[in-house]
Amino acid sequence: MVPITVVTGFLGAGKTSLIAHLLDSTQDRRVGVVVNELAHSSIDSAYLHGGEHITVSDTPLLRSVSGGRAGAGKLEAVVTQVAELATTNPAPEAIVVETSGSSPVGRLVQALRSSTALSGIAHLDTVVAIVDGTSLGRYWKDPQLRPLLEDQMRHADLVVLNKIDRTGFWARRRALAAVRRANPAAEVGTTEFGRLPVEEIIATGRRTARPASDGAEGAPVGRPSGADTDTRADAAARFQPVVARHLTETRPFHPERLHQWLDAEWPGIVRVKGFAWLATDMEHVFVVDAAAEQREVGMEGTWYAAIPEADRPDAPEVQEALQAGAWGDRRQSLVVIGVPDAVERELRNLRACLLSGTELDRGPQGWRDMRDPISPQFSDATEGATAAD
Repeated sequence: MVPITVVTGFLGAGKTSLIAHLLDSTQDRRVGVVVNELAHSSIDSAYLHGGEHITVSDTPLLRSVSGGRAGAGKLEAVVTQVAELATTNPAPEAIVVETSGSSPVGRLVQALRSSTALSGIAHLDTVVAIVDGTSLGRYWKDPQLRPLLEDQMRHADLVVLNKIDRTGFWARRRALAAVRRANPAAEVGTTEFGRLPVEEIIATGRRTARPASDGAEGAPVGRPSGADTDTRADAAARFQPVVARHLTETRPFHPERLHQWLDAEWPGIVRVKGFAWLATDMEHVFVVDAAAEQREVGMEGTWYAAIPEADRPDAPEVQEALQAGAWGDRRQSLVVIGVPDAVERELRNLRACLLSGTELDRGPQGWRDMRDPISPQFSDATEGATAAD
Protein backbone atom coordinates (compact mmCIF):
# COMPACT_ATOMS: atom_id res chain seq x y z
CA MET A 1 0.00 0.00 0.00
CA VAL A 2 1.07 3.58 -0.64
CA PRO A 3 2.31 5.28 2.56
CA ILE A 4 0.79 8.69 3.34
CA THR A 5 2.63 11.46 5.19
CA VAL A 6 0.74 14.44 6.57
CA VAL A 7 2.78 17.63 7.02
CA THR A 8 1.08 20.09 9.37
CA GLY A 9 2.13 23.26 11.17
CA PHE A 10 1.12 26.85 11.71
CA LEU A 11 1.34 29.61 9.11
CA GLY A 12 4.92 30.29 8.04
CA ALA A 13 6.42 27.40 9.98
CA GLY A 14 8.14 26.00 6.89
CA LYS A 15 5.86 23.24 5.56
CA THR A 16 6.25 24.17 1.90
CA SER A 17 10.03 24.51 2.25
CA LEU A 18 10.17 21.00 3.71
CA ILE A 19 8.13 19.53 0.86
CA ALA A 20 10.10 21.47 -1.77
CA HIS A 21 13.30 20.01 -0.31
CA LEU A 22 11.72 16.55 -0.35
CA LEU A 23 10.80 16.86 -4.02
CA ASP A 24 14.27 18.17 -4.89
CA SER A 25 15.72 15.11 -3.15
CA THR A 26 13.42 12.61 -4.90
CA GLN A 27 13.41 13.81 -8.49
CA ASP A 28 14.03 10.26 -9.73
CA ARG A 29 11.18 8.85 -7.60
CA ARG A 30 7.39 9.10 -7.84
CA VAL A 31 6.18 11.12 -4.86
CA GLY A 32 2.65 12.54 -4.94
CA VAL A 33 1.71 15.77 -3.15
CA VAL A 34 -1.66 17.23 -2.15
CA VAL A 35 -1.48 20.89 -1.08
CA ASN A 36 -4.32 22.38 0.96
CA GLU A 37 -4.61 26.17 1.25
CA LEU A 38 -7.10 28.46 2.94
CA ALA A 39 -6.99 30.90 0.03
CA HIS A 40 -9.00 30.18 -3.14
CA SER A 41 -5.87 30.07 -5.30
CA SER A 42 -2.98 27.81 -4.36
CA ILE A 43 0.30 29.70 -4.08
CA ASP A 44 2.11 26.75 -2.50
CA SER A 45 1.31 24.38 -5.37
CA ALA A 46 2.70 26.93 -7.82
CA TYR A 47 5.87 27.19 -5.76
CA LEU A 48 6.26 23.41 -5.59
CA HIS A 49 6.02 23.17 -9.38
CA GLY A 50 9.44 24.85 -9.48
CA GLY A 51 11.15 24.85 -12.83
CA GLU A 52 12.10 27.79 -14.97
CA HIS A 53 8.63 29.27 -15.31
CA ILE A 54 5.63 29.73 -13.02
CA THR A 55 2.30 27.95 -13.39
CA VAL A 56 -0.46 27.13 -10.91
CA SER A 57 -2.04 24.13 -12.64
CA ASP A 58 -2.21 20.67 -11.13
CA THR A 59 -0.02 17.87 -12.52
CA PRO A 60 -0.52 14.10 -12.23
CA LEU A 61 1.55 13.97 -9.03
CA LEU A 62 0.79 17.43 -7.62
CA ARG A 63 -2.78 18.34 -6.63
CA SER A 64 -4.21 21.37 -4.85
CA VAL A 65 -7.28 21.78 -2.65
CA SER A 66 -7.87 25.47 -2.01
CA GLY A 67 -10.55 27.67 -0.51
CA GLY A 68 -10.83 25.92 2.86
CA ARG A 69 -9.13 23.81 5.53
CA ALA A 70 -8.32 20.11 5.38
CA GLY A 71 -9.43 19.72 9.00
CA ALA A 72 -12.84 21.24 8.37
CA GLY A 73 -14.72 22.09 5.15
CA LYS A 74 -12.23 20.56 2.68
CA LEU A 75 -11.72 17.25 4.49
CA GLU A 76 -13.55 15.10 1.94
CA ALA A 77 -11.87 16.87 -1.00
CA VAL A 78 -8.40 16.19 0.41
CA VAL A 79 -9.16 12.49 0.99
CA THR A 80 -10.55 12.24 -2.55
CA GLN A 81 -7.37 13.71 -4.04
CA VAL A 82 -5.23 11.30 -1.99
CA ALA A 83 -7.32 8.35 -3.24
CA GLU A 84 -7.00 9.50 -6.86
CA LEU A 85 -3.22 9.82 -6.51
CA ALA A 86 -2.94 6.41 -4.89
CA THR A 87 -4.74 4.78 -7.84
CA THR A 88 -2.69 6.38 -10.62
CA ASN A 89 -0.69 4.03 -12.80
CA PRO A 90 2.09 3.58 -11.94
CA ALA A 91 1.28 4.24 -8.29
CA PRO A 92 3.42 6.80 -6.44
CA GLU A 93 6.02 5.57 -3.99
CA ALA A 94 4.48 7.83 -1.33
CA ILE A 95 1.93 10.62 -0.96
CA VAL A 96 2.50 13.78 1.09
CA VAL A 97 -0.40 15.97 2.24
CA GLU A 98 0.41 19.57 3.21
CA THR A 99 -2.35 21.10 5.33
CA SER A 100 -3.06 24.82 5.41
CA GLY A 101 -1.43 26.64 8.30
CA SER A 102 -4.75 27.40 9.97
CA SER A 103 -6.06 23.85 9.65
CA PRO A 104 -6.46 21.40 12.54
CA VAL A 105 -5.14 17.95 11.71
CA GLY A 106 -6.91 15.53 14.08
CA ARG A 107 -9.95 14.98 11.89
CA LEU A 108 -7.83 14.58 8.77
CA VAL A 109 -5.79 11.89 10.54
CA GLN A 110 -8.99 10.09 11.50
CA ALA A 111 -10.41 10.36 7.98
CA LEU A 112 -7.25 9.01 6.34
CA ARG A 113 -7.23 6.06 8.74
CA SER A 114 -10.89 5.16 8.29
CA SER A 115 -11.61 6.06 4.65
CA THR A 116 -13.07 3.19 2.65
CA ALA A 117 -11.74 4.87 -0.51
CA LEU A 118 -8.18 4.25 0.75
CA SER A 119 -8.76 0.75 2.07
CA GLY A 120 -6.24 -1.68 0.63
CA ILE A 121 -4.47 0.96 -1.51
CA ALA A 122 -2.96 3.50 0.92
CA HIS A 123 -2.34 3.92 4.65
CA LEU A 124 -1.36 6.73 6.99
CA ASP A 125 2.35 6.29 7.65
CA THR A 126 3.42 9.37 9.60
CA VAL A 127 2.36 12.86 10.70
CA VAL A 128 5.06 15.54 10.78
CA ALA A 129 4.35 18.83 12.58
CA ILE A 130 6.63 21.72 11.62
CA VAL A 131 7.07 24.36 14.31
CA ASP A 132 8.67 27.78 13.89
CA GLY A 133 11.04 27.91 16.85
CA THR A 134 11.29 31.69 16.61
CA SER A 135 7.58 32.38 17.09
CA LEU A 136 5.98 29.37 18.82
CA GLY A 137 6.44 30.84 22.30
CA ARG A 138 4.58 34.02 21.32
CA TYR A 139 1.75 32.20 19.54
CA TRP A 140 1.45 29.70 22.42
CA LYS A 141 0.40 32.54 24.76
CA ASP A 142 -2.50 33.52 22.49
CA PRO A 143 -5.71 31.82 23.72
CA GLN A 144 -7.15 31.91 20.18
CA LEU A 145 -4.16 30.26 18.55
CA ARG A 146 -3.17 27.74 21.22
CA PRO A 147 -5.96 25.15 20.58
CA LEU A 148 -4.88 24.92 16.95
CA LEU A 149 -1.17 24.62 17.78
CA GLU A 150 -1.94 21.93 20.34
CA ASP A 151 -4.02 19.99 17.82
CA GLN A 152 -1.29 20.09 15.18
CA MET A 153 1.42 18.91 17.57
CA ARG A 154 -0.70 16.44 19.56
CA HIS A 155 -1.38 14.27 16.52
CA ALA A 156 2.21 14.26 15.26
CA ASP A 157 4.63 11.36 15.27
CA LEU A 158 7.51 13.77 14.65
CA VAL A 159 7.62 17.42 15.72
CA VAL A 160 10.34 19.45 14.01
CA LEU A 161 11.64 22.74 15.40
CA ASN A 162 12.40 24.61 12.19
CA LYS A 163 14.47 27.79 11.66
CA ILE A 164 16.72 26.61 14.47
CA ASP A 165 19.53 28.76 13.09
CA ARG A 166 17.43 31.85 13.88
CA THR A 167 16.16 30.67 17.25
CA GLY A 168 17.85 31.93 20.42
CA PHE A 169 18.53 29.72 23.43
CA TRP A 170 15.52 30.82 25.50
CA ALA A 171 13.14 30.81 22.53
CA ARG A 172 14.27 27.27 21.78
CA ARG A 173 13.64 26.18 25.38
CA ARG A 174 10.16 27.72 25.38
CA ALA A 175 9.33 26.05 22.07
CA LEU A 176 10.54 22.66 23.29
CA ALA A 177 8.51 23.02 26.50
CA ALA A 178 5.37 23.76 24.47
CA VAL A 179 6.01 20.72 22.25
CA ARG A 180 6.48 18.44 25.25
CA ARG A 181 3.35 19.74 26.90
CA ALA A 182 1.28 19.16 23.75
CA ASN A 183 2.79 15.76 22.92
CA PRO A 184 5.28 14.13 25.31
CA ALA A 185 5.36 10.96 23.20
CA ALA A 186 6.43 12.48 19.87
CA GLU A 187 9.91 12.35 18.44
CA VAL A 188 11.44 15.83 18.32
CA GLY A 189 13.96 17.05 15.77
CA THR A 190 15.51 20.32 14.63
CA THR A 191 16.27 21.68 11.20
CA GLU A 192 17.05 24.76 9.12
CA PHE A 193 14.99 25.72 6.06
CA GLY A 194 12.85 22.59 6.44
CA ARG A 195 15.66 20.32 5.26
CA LEU A 196 14.89 16.87 6.64
CA PRO A 197 16.28 13.59 5.29
CA VAL A 198 13.81 11.82 3.00
CA GLU A 199 13.71 8.76 5.27
CA GLU A 200 12.38 10.97 8.09
CA ILE A 201 9.41 12.07 5.99
CA ILE A 202 8.12 9.25 3.80
CA ALA A 203 7.74 5.52 4.43
CA THR A 204 8.98 5.86 8.01
CA GLY A 205 6.76 3.15 9.46
CA ARG A 206 6.06 5.25 12.55
CA ARG A 207 2.30 4.62 12.63
CA THR A 208 2.69 0.92 11.92
CA ALA A 209 5.05 0.59 14.86
CA ARG A 210 2.75 2.18 17.42
CA PRO A 211 0.49 0.11 19.69
CA ALA A 212 -3.13 -0.69 18.85
CA SER A 213 -4.24 1.37 21.89
CA ASP A 214 -3.40 4.46 19.89
CA GLY A 215 -6.97 5.79 19.98
CA ALA A 216 -9.57 6.52 17.32
CA GLU A 217 -8.27 10.00 16.61
CA GLY A 218 -4.75 8.79 16.03
CA ALA A 219 -3.28 10.70 18.97
CA PRO A 220 0.17 9.56 20.09
CA VAL A 221 0.56 7.08 22.93
CA GLY A 222 -0.14 8.65 26.30
CA ARG A 223 -2.34 11.43 24.93
CA PRO A 224 -6.06 11.83 25.77
CA SER A 225 -8.61 9.99 23.64
CA GLY A 226 -12.38 9.59 23.65
CA ALA A 227 -14.56 12.51 24.75
CA ASP A 228 -11.62 14.73 25.72
CA THR A 229 -10.01 14.26 22.31
CA ASP A 230 -13.32 14.98 20.57
CA THR A 231 -13.71 18.22 22.58
CA ARG A 232 -10.20 19.32 21.65
CA ALA A 233 -10.78 18.46 17.99
CA ASP A 234 -14.02 20.46 17.96
CA ALA A 235 -12.27 23.48 19.48
CA ALA A 236 -9.49 23.29 16.87
CA ALA A 237 -11.95 22.81 14.01
CA ARG A 238 -13.88 25.92 15.07
CA PHE A 239 -10.66 27.95 15.03
CA GLN A 240 -11.17 30.88 12.68
CA PRO A 241 -9.37 33.96 14.01
CA VAL A 242 -7.62 34.49 10.66
CA VAL A 243 -8.74 34.87 7.07
CA ALA A 244 -6.88 34.67 3.78
CA ARG A 245 -7.39 37.10 0.90
CA HIS A 246 -5.79 36.85 -2.52
CA LEU A 247 -4.51 39.92 -4.37
CA THR A 248 -4.48 39.36 -8.13
CA GLU A 249 -3.55 42.27 -10.38
CA THR A 250 -2.14 42.68 -13.88
CA ARG A 251 -0.40 45.97 -13.02
CA PRO A 252 3.23 45.95 -11.85
CA PHE A 253 4.41 47.12 -8.45
CA HIS A 254 6.44 50.28 -8.04
CA PRO A 255 9.54 48.62 -6.51
CA GLU A 256 10.30 51.42 -4.07
CA ARG A 257 6.75 51.53 -2.69
CA LEU A 258 6.67 47.74 -2.39
CA HIS A 259 10.00 47.81 -0.55
CA GLN A 260 8.65 50.41 1.89
CA TRP A 261 5.56 48.27 2.48
CA LEU A 262 7.72 45.22 3.19
CA ASP A 263 9.58 47.26 5.82
CA ALA A 264 6.41 48.58 7.49
CA GLU A 265 4.64 47.21 10.57
CA TRP A 266 1.71 44.87 9.87
CA PRO A 267 -0.22 44.49 13.12
CA GLY A 268 -2.67 41.60 12.89
CA ILE A 269 -0.95 39.93 9.90
CA VAL A 270 0.63 36.49 10.37
CA ARG A 271 1.54 35.55 6.80
CA VAL A 272 2.11 37.03 3.34
CA LYS A 273 3.24 34.88 0.43
CA GLY A 274 3.08 34.76 -3.32
CA PHE A 275 4.51 36.03 -6.59
CA ALA A 276 5.15 39.61 -7.61
CA TRP A 277 5.90 41.55 -10.79
CA LEU A 278 8.18 44.60 -10.48
CA ALA A 279 7.84 47.37 -13.06
CA THR A 280 11.63 47.55 -13.41
CA ASP A 281 11.99 43.88 -14.36
CA MET A 282 9.89 42.51 -17.23
CA GLU A 283 11.62 39.13 -17.15
CA HIS A 284 11.77 37.68 -13.64
CA VAL A 285 9.13 36.46 -11.21
CA PHE A 286 9.75 37.60 -7.64
CA VAL A 287 8.49 35.65 -4.65
CA VAL A 288 7.45 37.28 -1.37
CA ASP A 289 7.53 35.14 1.77
CA ALA A 290 6.79 36.77 5.14
CA ALA A 291 5.91 35.18 8.47
CA ALA A 292 5.98 36.95 11.84
CA GLU A 293 9.02 39.27 11.79
CA GLN A 294 10.79 37.41 8.96
CA ARG A 295 10.34 38.92 5.51
CA GLU A 296 12.05 37.65 2.41
CA VAL A 297 11.99 38.46 -1.28
CA GLY A 298 13.46 36.02 -3.77
CA MET A 299 13.60 35.40 -7.50
CA GLU A 300 11.58 32.41 -8.70
CA GLY A 301 11.65 31.77 -12.43
CA THR A 302 10.70 33.64 -15.58
CA TRP A 303 7.44 34.95 -16.99
CA TYR A 304 6.35 32.98 -20.05
CA ALA A 305 5.80 36.28 -21.88
CA ALA A 306 9.52 37.03 -21.49
CA ILE A 307 10.70 34.01 -23.49
CA PRO A 308 10.53 33.44 -27.26
CA GLU A 309 7.12 32.30 -28.42
CA ALA A 310 8.57 29.15 -29.95
CA ASP A 311 9.88 28.06 -26.55
CA ARG A 312 6.57 28.46 -24.70
CA PRO A 313 4.63 25.31 -23.76
CA ASP A 314 1.41 24.59 -25.64
CA ALA A 315 -0.44 23.71 -22.44
CA PRO A 316 -3.89 25.36 -22.27
CA GLU A 317 -3.26 26.88 -18.84
CA VAL A 318 -0.09 28.56 -20.13
CA GLN A 319 -1.85 29.97 -23.15
CA GLU A 320 -4.69 31.19 -20.91
CA ALA A 321 -2.20 32.88 -18.56
CA LEU A 322 -0.54 34.62 -21.51
CA GLN A 323 -3.91 36.13 -22.45
CA ALA A 324 -4.70 37.28 -18.88
CA GLY A 325 -3.50 40.85 -19.30
CA ALA A 326 -1.91 43.40 -21.58
CA TRP A 327 1.53 42.13 -20.52
CA GLY A 328 0.97 38.40 -20.93
CA ASP A 329 1.19 36.25 -17.81
CA ARG A 330 2.93 38.97 -15.78
CA ARG A 331 0.80 39.56 -12.70
CA GLN A 332 0.58 39.90 -8.94
CA SER A 333 -0.54 36.82 -7.00
CA LEU A 334 -0.18 37.40 -3.26
CA VAL A 335 -2.06 35.92 -0.32
CA VAL A 336 -2.40 37.99 2.86
CA ILE A 337 -3.39 36.09 6.01
CA GLY A 338 -4.37 37.56 9.35
CA VAL A 339 -7.29 38.94 11.34
CA PRO A 340 -10.01 40.31 9.02
CA ASP A 341 -9.58 44.05 9.63
CA ALA A 342 -5.80 43.84 9.29
CA VAL A 343 -6.03 41.87 6.04
CA GLU A 344 -8.34 44.44 4.46
CA ARG A 345 -6.03 47.26 5.62
CA GLU A 346 -2.91 45.65 4.12
CA LEU A 347 -4.67 44.80 0.86
CA ARG A 348 -5.41 48.51 0.51
CA ASN A 349 -1.78 49.31 1.30
CA LEU A 350 -0.58 46.73 -1.22
CA ARG A 351 -2.80 48.14 -3.95
CA ALA A 352 -1.29 51.55 -3.26
CA CYS A 353 2.09 50.01 -4.22
CA LEU A 354 0.83 49.27 -7.75
CA LEU A 355 1.58 51.71 -10.55
CA SER A 356 -0.90 54.54 -10.86
CA GLY A 357 -2.62 55.21 -14.18
CA THR A 358 -0.12 57.96 -15.00
CA GLU A 359 2.83 55.74 -14.14
CA LEU A 360 1.36 52.88 -16.14
CA ASP A 361 1.12 55.09 -19.24
CA ARG A 362 4.92 55.51 -19.29
CA GLY A 363 5.37 51.91 -20.39
CA PRO A 364 8.37 49.63 -19.76
CA GLN A 365 10.86 52.16 -21.11
CA GLY A 366 9.75 54.72 -18.55
CA TRP A 367 9.52 52.17 -15.72
CA ARG A 368 13.21 51.34 -15.98
CA ASP A 369 14.19 54.63 -14.31
CA MET A 370 12.11 54.05 -11.19
CA ARG A 371 13.95 53.74 -7.89
CA ASP A 372 14.37 50.03 -7.22
CA PRO A 373 15.86 48.82 -3.90
CA ILE A 374 14.82 45.20 -4.63
CA SER A 375 16.23 44.08 -8.00
CA PRO A 376 19.88 45.05 -7.29
CA GLN A 377 19.96 42.35 -4.61
CA PHE A 378 19.73 39.81 -7.45
CA SER A 379 22.10 41.46 -9.89
CA ASP A 380 24.33 38.37 -10.14
CA ALA A 381 21.37 36.19 -11.11
CA THR A 382 20.00 38.64 -13.67
CA GLU A 383 23.43 39.21 -15.21
CA GLY A 384 23.91 35.46 -15.45
CA ALA A 385 20.58 35.10 -17.19
CA THR A 386 21.42 37.88 -19.62
CA ALA A 387 24.79 36.33 -20.39
CA ALA A 388 23.15 32.96 -20.99
CA ASP A 389 20.69 34.57 -23.42
